[in-house]
Amino acid sequence: MYSKAISIWNEDTIVKGSGRTPSFFSQVHPVVVGAETITELLAYAEENDTDVRLCLHGNAASRHHDMIIAQLRTSYFLPHRHLTKGETWSILRGVMAAFVFDENGKLIDARKLSVDGNLIYRVGDYQYHMLLSLTPFAVYHESKPGPFLGPSDSEFAPWVPLAGDSPAVSAYIANLLTFLDD
Repeated sequence: MYSKAISIWNEDTIVKGSGRTPSFFSQVHPVVVGAETITELLAYAEENDTDVRLCLHGNAASRHHDMIIAQLRTSYFLPHRHLTKGETWSILRGVMAAFVFDENGKLIDARKLSVDGNLIYRVGDYQYHMLLSLTPFAVYHESKPGPFLGPSDSEFAPWVPLAGDSPAVSAYIANLLTFLDD
């Protein structure tokens, strides 16, 4: 019997993790993600008003991390970089923006990702980057080396407004969005 698409509600194959956003870790391989799985993630995100991730790897210590992430339009994660890890994102639903910055915060690239446009985007290690959902939710696949190193996994940009400063964050995001092509 071939594997069925995974369900975040199946406690035999999924372990709920803890972290900045709710995470579900697959405990079976091979892992198959279908349209129904993504619909479940979106329902969870909508019901709980939060981003959510389905980790296709077994735990944070895994050598490679593959995640399906549902991100809200209202989410703001500070631009950050990983000193020894690049990342690849592949859009699955919705539209999102990827931004890359130099050491001083100067924008060096801004792209929209959508299922009928740019599909895949990769940043190298040591590059400041940030993702924003441009639709109520964007769902994407993220792939990068593990393990997750906790607070030392990311270095946050010192030149951006902090999440608690809503007016400054809104102005910062509005400015970034002016650099996207339509």
